[in-house]
Amino acid sequence: MMNKHIIYAEDLTLERSGRNIFSALNFSLDSSESIIITGKNGSGKTSLLRCIAGFYPITSGKLLWYGEQILPAYYSEKPLISWLGYFDAIKGSLTVKENLNFFREIWSVDKKIFMESLEIFSFDKFLDYPASWLSAGEKRRLSLLRLSFCPAKVWIMDEPSIYLDKENRNILIKIIKKHVNAGGAIICATHEKFDIPNVKEYSLS
Repeated sequence: MMNKHIIYAEDLTLERSGRNIFSALNFSLDSSESIIITGKNGSGKTSLLRCIAGFYPITSGKLLWYGEQILPAYYSEKPLISWLGYFDAIKGSLTVKENLNFFREIWSVDKKIFMESLEIFSFDKFLDYPASWLSAGEKRRLSLLRLSFCPAKVWIMDEPSIYLDKENRNILIKIIKKHVNAGGAIICATHEKFDIPNVKEYSLS
């Protein structure tokens, strides 16, 4: 079967160290769609995200990207996915600006797009700070800022709203809506309800 969904999963099963993490999952993701994954702690939400991103091999079933079993992101100069994990991937010894510029240069991000992201997250005054000085909430905002200018089609996010106050949760929802409305796609594991477009919810138990 040559499936043209961005992601197509059929009877997806994962076992690790002899323990069943999840089994027989079926779902698909297309442009301008969102998938929300819910479930209790330890239900396998993060493991599922890692399988989708290619970090974990699946035990059985199908996991296809554009009908292929190989994640195209590994063979493209432009990233297909952007990963936002539970822990923020920030180098504390670098300044905020250096952390951002590293990815801006790799992704060849236009200056206008970069500056718009800075403005949305009000990070202008923090640019010369060592990233280690940032609070947990500020580090999360920095990770979301980086996500917002990534040219990837698919955003994979693990508890994206952790450490965020109400104002910044609203900003998170705003950038998610903008990405989805522009033809992007979202896969998100969360304990929260998000008012986002074209959403499909899957619960792991």
